[in-house]
Amino acid sequence: MKTINFSYNWNNKLDCKAFTTLRLSNRNKYKIGETYAVNLKSKFIKNAQIIDIKTIWLHQINDYIAYLDTGYNKEECINIIKKMYKSVDFTKTKMDFILIKEE
Repeated sequence: MKTINFSYNWNNKLDCKAFTTLRLSNRNKYKIGETYAVNLKSKFIKNAQIIDIKTIWLHQINDYIAYLDTGYNKEECINIIKKMYKSVDFTKTKMDFILIKEE
């Protein structure tokens, strides 16, 4: 089974039945309708299915997306993403805003 790994439980979202994640766009890895093992710091949490994916540019993240996904405002969220992906050129790389539902 494919996995979605988290290093931190942003906004305590992994405790919810449905949650989001912002990832570098990768439609080969993340597919609507597929089930994934969700891991937190390499520990299995639950199985969950991707319900939808919206592909956006980093600058399109707004407070709605930022607060829902991380618990931080737009500016803080973007800074967190840039820190996590230091070598990524976000003028050329899009993000996937992924909606996930616990199975």
